[in-house]
Parts: sequence; C-alpha cells; structure tokens
Amino acid sequence: MTVVLNETTDFNLDTLRRVAWQGEAVQFGEDARARMRTARKRFLNMVETVPGLHIYGVTTGFGDGAATILSKEDQAKLAKAPNFVKNTGVGETMPARAIRAMIFTRLINYVSGYAAISMETAQAVADMLDGRPLPDVRVAGMDSAGEVLQLITLYAHLMGDMSQARDQNALRNGTGCAPGLLGDTALRARRRTKIAGAVHALSIDAASLNMDPWDRALKPLIADPHEGEAIDLLNGYLDGMEMKGRRSWQPPISWRILTRMLGHMLRTVAQLEQHAAMALSAINDNPVYLDEEQSPPHGRVISSGGFHVPYAYHPMNWMTATWADMAVITARETEQIHKKSVTGLPDRLWVDGKRYSTAFLAVSGYDLARRAAEHAAPALIPLYSGSDGQTDTVMPLFSAYEKEMKAARCYDLCLAMLAASSSQALTVAGREPAPALRPILADIRKAFPPVTDARNLGADTERLADAFSAAILGERQGFGLTD
Repeated sequence: MTVVLNETTDFNLDTLRRVAWQGEAVQFGEDARARMRTARKRFLNMVETVPGLHIYGVTTGFGDGAATILSKEDQAKLAKAPNFVKNTGVGETMPARAIRAMIFTRLINYVSGYAAISMETAQAVADMLDGRPLPDVRVAGMDSAGEVLQLITLYAHLMGDMSQARDQNALRNGTGCAPGLLGDTALRARRRTKIAGAVHALSIDAASLNMDPWDRALKPLIADPHEGEAIDLLNGYLDGMEMKGRRSWQPPISWRILTRMLGHMLRTVAQLEQHAAMALSAINDNPVYLDEEQSPPHGRVISSGGFHVPYAYHPMNWMTATWADMAVITARETEQIHKKSVTGLPDRLWVDGKRYSTAFLAVSGYDLARRAAEHAAPALIPLYSGSDGQTDTVMPLFSAYEKEMKAARCYDLCLAMLAASSSQALTVAGREPAPALRPILADIRKAFPPVTDARNLGADTERLADAFSAAILGERQGFGLTD
C-alpha cells in the first residue's frame, strides 16, 4: 500500500501509523503536485522581481548572516553549499518507526505549498520512505534550536549540489520532527492503556476483591468522562467473573483509586492525541511563504518561531509523569497480591512450604517504579548562551521523547510483574478469571508461565514486557489488542 498525499488533512494518526509503523511508502497526489509547482513558481518570481527582500537562507545568509542581503552570485552559492556538519548525535539509535515518522511529517509543509521547495528536493525526501536504508539518528546530543541538528542529520545528503534556492531552509528549518514524534507517542500510549486496563482488571479478579470502587453506578457521581471510561474499561474485562467468596470490605488504596489513576492516564492520552492532531495539521516553516493570492501583489515571506513546539514536548512530559505514577500503583498492587491479609491466599503465594512464587517481583517492582520517577523529571528548555545573535534557545524534543520511552518501558516491566503475580495467584487459588480475561491470561502465561521451581524471573519479566511492546506496536496479536 502507498499513502497518497494531496492535502494537509492527509497527515493524521492513521496515515502516520501506516507509514511509520507499517512501512508504507508515500506519493504526492496530483493536487499536491499542482499546488507545490505553483507555489514554487510564484516564490521564484517574487525573489526575481522584488528588490531588497530579506529572505532568511535565500537572499541572506543563516544565523547572524540574516542581516545582510547577498549578491545574486552568493545566493546561488548558498543554495548549493554543503552543510557544515552531518551528525552530532550519540547514544542509542532512534527506532526506525520514529525516523520514518519524522520524515513523513517533514512533508506537511511541502504538500501545503507554504514551503515553496523545489519538486526535486521534495520528491527526494518522499523517496526516503520507499524502504531504502534510513539515516542514522541518535537520541542524545541532538536537541538544538528548533530541530536544526535533527533535521541536518536526516537531510544532510540532500544539501549541496542537488539543492536549489530555498531548499536548504525547507529541509533544516521549521519543525518536521515534532509532529512525528508526538504522533508516535500518542499511538503507543493509546494502545498501552488497553493492556494496562487488562492487567489491572486481572489483578482485581486474582486478588478476589469486591467491585465497589469500580461500580458503574459511580459514573454519574464522578462526572468525569475519562474516569467513566476507566470504569467501563475495567468492567468490560470483569463482567461475568465469579463473585462468591470475595473480600467484602474495601480494597487497599492502590486498587481503590484505579478509577482515578486510569482515568488520569486516559485523560493524558486524549490530550496527547489532541496535540498530535494539531501538530499534524499545522504549517510550521521558518520562514513561511505566502503567495501572491494571500499577500498581493507579489507574495511575501514571514520569519516565525514555528520551529519551537512546546505543545509537543510538554505533553510528552505529562505522559512520562503519568507512567511513573502508574508504575508506583502497579508495584504496590504487585506487593499486596502476595499478602494473605489482602487476598486470603497463602502469604507470598507459597504453597505447602515450597518457596517458589512471584513474591520477589514485589521488590523489583519498586526499583523499576523509582527509575520511572527519575525519567519523569520534565524535559525543559535548557540554559544556553547561544552560538550567535540569532540562535539562543534550544527545544528539548528528543530529551522528552527519550524520557517517555524509558518511563513507558519501566511501566511495561511493572505491568509484566503484576500480570505474572496475578497469574500466580489464580494458579494458587485454582480458578479461572472472568471470561474476557481468559485469553489475555493465556497470552501472559505463554511468556511467563506460573512459577513452580527456581527460575530467572527477570528474564521472564522482560519476555512478557517485550510481548506487551510488540502488541502495542502491532507486531503481534494478543493481550486484548487487535490491529
């Protein structure tokens, strides 16, 4: 399949997932091509016919060179100048899906016509999504003014002899990366909430708790649609479960506040999706070109701050903090499910004096929750003295994205520990969970079977968390997720 791009409305979470996650190619539709050709022609005409224009990176230099209009000869040299650096990144390589997402959303400005980029260079960027090897983009050492270092790393090979007037600006200015990374974060987060709901529901059933804190009768009292969604999520998994012999008094707080905590998680994901949709529809170039119809008689170019996107990195920070909070709740439930005073089952789930169980996961869960909290320190604009009179502020985009991924991994591991402990409790109790949870429990036990001897529980936990991640990314079926 190929995603055809005609309008900016063709950039959305669905097409992002198809291109970034599923590896589909893209092509410019006829409407987009006509718009891009017209914008390019009008832009070049404006440059030729209107004297004295300050157009950053076209009639002037970059950085402090913005103050000086270049001669025609120097303008031509600037258009084809090779970049001064190809890469500054260090550390882990970005996931291929993230790199594809950033390339895909670089095309938003092109399709809109506001970039006035040459068709040749625009096509060269689109061709990067046809399955060829991707640029080597690292996570660390890349945050910069706007996305300059990230975009140079992605497109340095297109800067030089093949580039034309305006192309270099349209490659390395504006924000091509933020919409892609924000969209990727939103897609992963939405699917993670479904696994989280399933695992927490399984723990409720396995701990033999009563249903009071998640009673549907609470929905009109709460008056929060996201917390109402959390109640429906849990009940959807727990409907039809065996109610006989359940704990009659209130559950521990970590379970009792699940409506609040899962509701907050769902609220944060909804905010992520809202901001991603906005980013995927926004024109963010710097400078941005308005043609002669929008700004008679010749059109004009406006320098803007569109390359700095706080509504990308702050929602990622919110999501990271939410994963960290949820990791603590999950670790608490993992500990509590091993207590006889909570579940009525043998302490530590030890049976007949055999000390083989998931009890020690409770200790590991707190370590992972602590690590998630460390990642949740927000990525904010760093103090930066500036390399020149123009470039004096850095956008912490990659830092926010990295922190969210690491906190999410800690939460996945905590969920794996709770899932395994719930599975163990059901094994000790000798019963099945609610009908909707049975196939999910079977998926859990494929990666983490019930403990009957001395085992490497860390390896089992990682295997289950990896299976969660694969399901979240659509690489496998299971855990209640469908593609």
